Amino acid sequence: MKEQIRSVKVRGAAVEVWEMGEGSPVIILTGMNSPIWEWHAVVHALSVQHRVILFNRPGLGKSELGEGIRRTGALAEELAELLPLLAVHEPVVLIGHSYGGLCAQHFARLHPFMIKALLLVDSTSVNLHRLDDLMLPVMDADNDAAWLETCRIYSEKTSEELKDLIAPGCVPGLPTLLNEKLQDFQWNPLMYAAMYSEVTWWKEDAMIMKNGPGFPQIPLTVIARDKEYVIRQEDGLPEWEKRIFETLWEKLMYEQSELTDDSRFIIAEESGHAVHLDRPDVVVEAFHHLAEKVQGNEGAG
Repeated sequence: MKEQIRSVKVRGAAVEVWEMGEGSPVIILTGMNSPIWEWHAVVHALSVQHRVILFNRPGLGKSELGEGIRRTGALAEELAELLPLLAVHEPVVLIGHSYGGLCAQHFARLHPFMIKALLLVDSTSVNLHRLDDLMLPVMDADNDAAWLETCRIYSEKTSEELKDLIAPGCVPGLPTLLNEKLQDFQWNPLMYAAMYSEVTWWKEDAMIMKNGPGFPQIPLTVIARDKEYVIRQEDGLPEWEKRIFETLWEKLMYEQSELTDDSRFIIAEESGHAVHLDRPDVVVEAFHHLAEKVQGNEGAG
């Protein structure tokens, strides 16, 4: 199975790209603070029949931060420039998780002729501001302002200092070499500088999307996490707060399925936000169903 990891210059900055397999192109946009290597199980499954491409956004992994302003529109344009550099000259199937899903939606709106189907995996909604209106005293303490302050502090540390602050992460079942990459990933100060910018702008970016070009009529599948599974987790948060938050989150996920007339909505049972880790089988099945629909549409055309 063909696999390569390489560095590609986009807008003067090096971007770390991971590719596996051959065939029609599939692009995966990862979430915030989420390395491409986490998608190992999904990538291996999809690469049997497809060319799967992932890249660490500027500031993440070995990708250079570049100008340092990280917004969904910038990522959409960078992806549009990256694809031909990778010899991708046909519309792609795009998978977007969390913040990567928000970026994927922006790409679809700005470049409708470069995408033929979209799979959103517990994606950030363009209506994420509605979550701020919930009155949740404990959960509200972990708001954007608190997140930004943490990112600011971490961005000013060295990698060695971050090692003392952040315990090594590990994904069960992931090869040792990739788990080592995950540890280096979270100890990179540039990632926190990138996240600071992403969180600063994501709500304004969402409004820009809502007021900008419409969403293309393409096949769309939306996967949402399991509300009851998340509520059951022992995390110290009040159950009543989690139930209110998760009920609205699921509603926002369902609303995303209304972006097109050709959509499918799935709840990934026994999964939290990291569906690709908790239930990679659900992501793979949803992709194959979507790919078959695309193939059917192309055959009919």
